[in-house]
Amino acid sequence: MSISMLLAVSLALPQAEFAKYHELITGRAPDEGLVSFAVDPSLSKSGNDAYSIVSGGPGARITGSNLRSVLYGVYDLLERRGGCRWFWDGDVVPKKESIDLSGLDVREESRFQYRAIRYFAHRGLTRFQAEHWNLDDWKREIDWCVKRRINCIMPRIGMDDTWQKAYPDIVPYPDPSKPIPEAGKGYDDRSLFWSLEYRGKLRKAFTGYAFERGLMIPTDFGTMTHWYSRTPEAFLEKEHPPFLPQASKNYGLPNARVFDIRERRWLDACWRLTEAFVEAGYGTCDLLHTIGLGERMVFEDRAKNLEFKVDVMQRLFNLAAEKAPNSPILLAGWDFYYCWTPEEVRSLLPRLNPKRVLIWDYEADAHDRTNFTEWGVVGRFPYTFGIFLTLEQGLDVRADYSRIIERQRIAVADPMCRGYILWPESSHTDQLCLNYFAANAWDGRRTDVDDILSDMCRGRYGTQADKLRGIWKDVVAVSTNCFDTWRDNCGRASLRFCRDPKAMEEMAGKAVPLSTLKLAPEILRALADVEWTGDFVRRDTIDLARTAADRLMLALMGNPNGNARNIAALMDGFTDLLALHTDYSLAESMDRLDAIERIRYPGFGKTLFANAVNGYCASHHYEAFAYIYLPWWRHFAETGKCLEGDSLLAAFSKPLHEMRPTLARTRENYRRTMRKLADAAERPFK
Repeated sequence: MSISMLLAVSLALPQAEFAKYHELITGRAPDEGLVSFAVDPSLSKSGNDAYSIVSGGPGARITGSNLRSVLYGVYDLLERRGGCRWFWDGDVVPKKESIDLSGLDVREESRFQYRAIRYFAHRGLTRFQAEHWNLDDWKREIDWCVKRRINCIMPRIGMDDTWQKAYPDIVPYPDPSKPIPEAGKGYDDRSLFWSLEYRGKLRKAFTGYAFERGLMIPTDFGTMTHWYSRTPEAFLEKEHPPFLPQASKNYGLPNARVFDIRERRWLDACWRLTEAFVEAGYGTCDLLHTIGLGERMVFEDRAKNLEFKVDVMQRLFNLAAEKAPNSPILLAGWDFYYCWTPEEVRSLLPRLNPKRVLIWDYEADAHDRTNFTEWGVVGRFPYTFGIFLTLEQGLDVRADYSRIIERQRIAVADPMCRGYILWPESSHTDQLCLNYFAANAWDGRRTDVDDILSDMCRGRYGTQADKLRGIWKDVVAVSTNCFDTWRDNCGRASLRFCRDPKAMEEMAGKAVPLSTLKLAPEILRALADVEWTGDFVRRDTIDLARTAADRLMLALMGNPNGNARNIAALMDGFTDLLALHTDYSLAESMDRLDAIERIRYPGFGKTLFANAVNGYCASHHYEAFAYIYLPWWRHFAETGKCLEGDSLLAAFSKPLHEMRPTLARTRENYRRTMRKLADAAERPFK
């Protein structure tokens, strides 16, 4: 097929997208040739994505520096003139008689080469965990990324069947009706809900969909063994690989250790996984990514540890130069946060090739960890700016915009900053932060959070926009002013208390003063007056209430003996709150998994519960509140004593379907629950 024919085929996609939304808006198909499309790489002056929308003749012409940029132009036009708004959980498409295409002279070029979002490997609730998603979910997510001018996604949701494809004579496909041989406990139990054969087909399908739209997907290489990508026991038993030294206590099991890649055989063994991934159609070698020796100290002696890690890193980069000489390398900063000092990172930079390597920093909003501002990269070495937002336990509203904006301004002004990334451990948590990221990933210049919030509310809530905007502002203030935005929640704290009453002593004195939560009762009272209608309002009101009530309970847990009755009352209302939406039920998430592809492992209900309800991940899961936290707090409030033994933790072995919520999801129950929570929230202040 000729280049012109290939171009015509690729431009059929933006043409079809414009026609689709034109008909949704106006009720009719567009006239032939109303909008024309073209690709012109010279449109970009920086090498980054660029597009133009220019009126001419009866309509307009959209030109992009590449295919995805043409698509950016289509969605930009539909937003500017069609009134469309793009959210991860749905489009807003107004009805109009026609789309005005006159007077258009739009020229856009991205400030950042990489505008990326990462999806991670935790499990639990479908909304937040990308490993749960089916092909339609992924298509909707990829479409949203393109609509918001994202150009790079990273689905790090486990290994799929890469080992089986790389070593078919050594590693068999596991029996999906049984636990996997290398299963651990809690979130380390990676036993299957879908067979690896199905997961492989799904991975190929959604990555293919992304590639058709011009998105980049970094491919992992090097030492990839981690808690969510264990080395199969079959490989260890048959091949007996040696491991690198390791002083860290974590990742101590053989299936979590890293091969000794100082021996060429084991370096090649790692690369074989990358090759198999590409051969299977899951990715390409156009863009490589490595975590290095993430979260592992090799030696206690820091100087010795540093030299060893640098040596390993150079071996990996030499391998990449040999196997994929034209591929940029994204060097993840995660190991820097855990195991390197800023001085050590600065000493590494002169040994890296800035034409090849990009420091992939995604924790620029960290408050207690090192980040790009301390590494010596500003003005000197290519890097990215990133919002981590939250660890796995943070499923609500919690972005710290003051810290994000302060560091973002440094990155935007620095030519060496090449990317803007969102890298949370859970997806679709904080609706405002998702919109802040999407609004800034293109050029990083929209730092007015109130403006972004107003735009979001106008797009999502219709006639209730002003009312919900005011509530959002109060929730953001309550959330970010009162605790560490990265970690903890009332459920996780309660699980610690249930398992070990001494944890209360650690909590005491750490919580914020109750005075910082004075807005919480007002927020809940205001939410009770919201008309609970439409998917956006129904979802976001629960998010806002969860955040306000969670922060108040955490503050009260700083003195649990004096606040047990107040906490129990709030916990009662909070449990009903979670019952009001399918987003928070583990049982309903499992039902959905089974409807997509049959779950063959009969014990997976217990696995899913343990994946979600553990010391690291525990958050706002209905079943845990109803069967562990609420009964525990009621007992503690009534007796002043903790239950001994594991009687309340029996929920870990209870059939998941028996714990599903039963409260009817009606407007009446919504209003009743919000008022119940508001009443409980007022009690500590009386």
